[in-house]
Amino acid sequence: MTTISPDVLALQEHLAGRYSIETELGRGGMGIVLLARDVALDRLVAIKLLPESLAADPEYRKRFLREARTAAGLSHPNIVPIHLVEAHGELVFFVMGFVDGESLHQRVERSGPLSPRLAMKLMQDVAYALCYAHQRGVIHRDIKPDNIMVEQGTDRALVTDFGIALGRDEAARGAGEVIGTARYMSPEQAVGEAVDARSDLYALGATFYYAVTGRALFDGAHVQAILASQITRQAPSIIEIRPEVPEKFAAVVDRCLVKDPEERWQTGDDLARAIGEVRGRDLRAPPLVRSFVRNAQITTMAVLAVLVAGSGAGVSTGGGVNVNTGGGPGMIGMILLIQLLFTARRLLREGYAFENIREALLAEARIQEEEAEVLKHYRWVRWLNAQWQRTWAGWFGRKFFQMAGFRLKPRERLALPSADATEMVLGRSTMAAFDALPKEARGQAGEIRRVVDRLEARAERLRAQGDTGDSLNHTVAALENLRLVMLKVQAGLASVEDLTGVLQEAKEIGAAVDRRIEAGEEVADI
Repeated sequence: MTTISPDVLALQEHLAGRYSIETELGRGGMGIVLLARDVALDRLVAIKLLPESLAADPEYRKRFLREARTAAGLSHPNIVPIHLVEAHGELVFFVMGFVDGESLHQRVERSGPLSPRLAMKLMQDVAYALCYAHQRGVIHRDIKPDNIMVEQGTDRALVTDFGIALGRDEAARGAGEVIGTARYMSPEQAVGEAVDARSDLYALGATFYYAVTGRALFDGAHVQAILASQITRQAPSIIEIRPEVPEKFAAVVDRCLVKDPEERWQTGDDLARAIGEVRGRDLRAPPLVRSFVRNAQITTMAVLAVLVAGSGAGVSTGGGVNVNTGGGPGMIGMILLIQLLFTARRLLREGYAFENIREALLAEARIQEEEAEVLKHYRWVRWLNAQWQRTWAGWFGRKFFQMAGFRLKPRERLALPSADATEMVLGRSTMAAFDALPKEARGQAGEIRRVVDRLEARAERLRAQGDTGDSLNHTVAALENLRLVMLKVQAGLASVEDLTGVLQEAKEIGAAVDRRIEAGEEVADI
């Protein structure tokens, strides 16, 4: 845990045995977001905690819990799922699915405006999510680049942050309040009128206007100026800023941004279908990965052509050796390999790994095999087509990526926990915290390593027996409490006496779990 604050420590004490907090992902106006592990299911989750200073405010507390409960009622692949909502005194939080990626805003800030193909895919994902929410009576009211997550490796878009969402009936009444983000707010929302699904679709259009152009739809010196523009000005077409954007896609976005709701797309499903018609065939992999796969096939075929042509050697009239290296074809193959090397370096820099490329290669191999079956290709033709996939998905591909990554510093991404069971990760973290204690404190808790090892072993045996209930929870909680008290000692929030007390409790829990394991094994032997 890299951030130690009273809020986070109190939350971890409450969650010990159920969730294990790894690190802080970020802080915003409405909460602290933490990366954690679900102990029983051993999966990554994100926890959003309302800071104690805001939890005491009834209005903030109500809005925070409304966000969680609204989103918890929605189950869709393009909406971040909510697993748990709880409020205990000053601890108000919810547990949601962890998205390994970044927000759409972060993506554009990091890499610049999206390609039209990627923008269409992401916009279609969000349109499907909004259609689902609208059909269940939920109007989001704050669609913007910060509230759309883009999953690393798959480029799947997920909608999050339903903090100001309203039920359809509430939204239709229109309370006269102006809540939302000015740069992405529909004209009717900007003047406090009733809003419906079409307001979210306007915000979606404004969001992807930004994603494709790198500019907000309207800007101004203050919020009032931006709101006035949303109400009165018509935005220039995307094509005026990026002429390479397909006209049909630009027309789809333009229709989202019409001032009169009656003239916009009426449902998210209508919008998603329109984007699908422009996109055509679905993408099978992220664009950069697909580009490498396509170039790998072309490069391999070019090199094979040179090899088939062969290199001829003979004696020149001057007695020297004359070698024919293939001339033009050989040069083309070399150029393609160099181009492929640069593509591989960019993939590595973006956070992809050889395994991502290998999966895409194997998927493409399956598709081409299916096509070959239908077209009744000769066996030797199918064998030849398969060589490039085997080359790049095997030893050569792995070595090629190792070479491409030479002295390359990949972009910084969140260091995710290992795939080990939670108790193993906690054990390492606990011992790291112990090693960081002052020498005197370590001397007074010399049994810590033995106790940690025994607790890890007990948890492992419980999992082997299929027992993921209270016994496992108590065992992992004992490890968690040991880690927490050491973090508190480091932060000056606890004493060495507190550490020895928690250590004794951990030993007692371990003894109780031992009895449970022995009883289970005796029953199994009967």
